[in-house]
Amino acid sequence: MYRIRFIMVMLQSLLSKKRELSDDFTLRFWAVPLIDTDVNLLFTQTYSQYMGLARWNLLFNSEFRSAALKKGWVPVTTRETMSYKRSVKAFDRVVLTTRFVHWNERRFYLEHIFTVKGEVKAITYVEGLVKAPKGHLKPDEAFKAMGIDRQSPPLPTGLQGWIDLVYEVHPD
Repeated sequence: MYRIRFIMVMLQSLLSKKRELSDDFTLRFWAVPLIDTDVNLLFTQTYSQYMGLARWNLLFNSEFRSAALKKGWVPVTTRETMSYKRSVKAFDRVVLTTRFVHWNERRFYLEHIFTVKGEVKAITYVEGLVKAPKGHLKPDEAFKAMGIDRQSPPLPTGLQGWIDLVYEVHPD
């Protein structure tokens, strides 16, 4: 099922008009019983699969598209934290909204929000970067390669401690 969804997301992304990085990027899924769920609830790994598709959608549906296609870029997750509010159930129509919330000299930060019928089911914050054939690109390198200059949105208050914690443990 993932491969079918991947092909659909890629075709949809490539055939649509490029969007600004500040836009919300939305995907819709149907929680397929016994494929995405156990008998009733969404598998934990299915949330991750949905988010992976959302990152591909963001990369190929945004200003990154041209550079990603020409230079062979792919999105890479380096860390994530997820808060579950309520479970997604079999047969639910899931709306997954993805947005850039910040970037710094090291990484990009995204927010994924899972909703069903307008109710937030889970929120994930993801740290990542762009992988190029010759190595990983930090945000300033990616923007420079695209020939654009972007200022990051202000860091959401709740993410500061999460970001600082990793920098203390893994400075580079």
